[in-house]
Amino acid sequence: MINNVRKDIWINSYPIFLWLALEPIVGLIDSKIASVINLETLSAIGIGETIYFVFIWIFIFLAYGTTPLVSSLNTKNEINKLNYFIKFGRNISILLGLGSFLILYLSSGYLISTFQPTESIKLLSSDYLIYRCIGLPFYLVNMHSTAVLRGLKYAKITFYSALIVSISNIVFSLFFGLFLGLGAGGIGFASSLAFFCASIYSTIILKKQLNHFSPHQENIDKSSLRKKFFSVGIYILIRSLFLTIFMAYLRNRASLMSMEEIALQHILLQLWSVGYIFVDAIAIASQTLIAELISKKEKFQKSILQKELISVTTAISFFLAITTFSFLKYFIEIFSGNNFNLYFDLELRALVALSLFIGCYAFLWDGVLLGLDRSKQFSFLTVFSSIAGFIVCAYLLRTQNTISTLWIGLNVSLVFRSLLGYLYQK
Repeated sequence: MINNVRKDIWINSYPIFLWLALEPIVGLIDSKIASVINLETLSAIGIGETIYFVFIWIFIFLAYGTTPLVSSLNTKNEINKLNYFIKFGRNISILLGLGSFLILYLSSGYLISTFQPTESIKLLSSDYLIYRCIGLPFYLVNMHSTAVLRGLKYAKITFYSALIVSISNIVFSLFFGLFLGLGAGGIGFASSLAFFCASIYSTIILKKQLNHFSPHQENIDKSSLRKKFFSVGIYILIRSLFLTIFMAYLRNRASLMSMEEIALQHILLQLWSVGYIFVDAIAIASQTLIAELISKKEKFQKSILQKELISVTTAISFFLAITTFSFLKYFIEIFSGNNFNLYFDLELRALVALSLFIGCYAFLWDGVLLGLDRSKQFSFLTVFSSIAGFIVCAYLLRTQNTISTLWIGLNVSLVFRSLLGYLYQK
């Protein structure tokens, strides 16, 4: 039985891992292309990307809230409910994408100015952000479609979609950013085109999969489905809002130090994103697996699954911490093309490694709680931990205005997330 559980974890995790791995890697390649242009372009993209992902992660409920609910409806063979839920979510994705584009387009100048950049960096950031915002509706549609497909246990499609994004983004970034000389704006536009391609692909695949379902004759309560969507969504939205604001704060405080520290913090957070995807893939897969077992009322298998998830996560956390502590400096030099020895010391290296070790458990409990349909607890622990991390950062920055201080705050936040997540999932 344990071997079957491990097999299920692996089958559902590895496509998600590949999907998660590709996006930050592409971000690092974009950073490398930007660094070839100049350090100003790299710093500008760091600012623009921070603002962009605040909006993206606010709407992560389109993915996190959709997958377990789709899995549950599919397991129960409630096809009419499933079809309506998917269509409703897709319409919401389009509306949110268009609304976000409009908000960012109108407020980009003000949002960038909060980072207090130089005039040249401000102009470059504005170009990058506006051109990347064009792709927001496509990003959210693709996010929703792949979340549905994961809930239907077509996790491989998630990877194929990410592969389309990655390859097209690299090609378009090189073409618009370097070949045509459009710089930051060209790199931003490349990302928009990449997600346009991916959204077309995931939409076509989803439509084909839904054609295999035979609708039933029973009537459905549409209002209860909408209520369920928003009740789960609002908690995830609150969680995402606090988490993204906290992560944006970590970048913003770095931007008040120096241009070199802006660039360094951008690269560090990109590498950190690459690190945690190992366990985040398992966490996302666990949403489907746990939701399915609960629908089948198989409590014993659920217990075995949770124990195996902890075992795998522990192994990954040790691997990431050791690898990061040993090789982080070299990773930074590879993807930035710059030497940050002046700002990079043993303390900072240890803090980044520790954040990955602790963060593995934080992300695991996120997935488990969503699979258990405990979105309220999922939201609370992130809100509380983000506030705790912010308070620690604000207090320490009064006397020690360094990047290491920001990573101390992040570690404190992750400790609270891990401990509360463990308590809530029991």
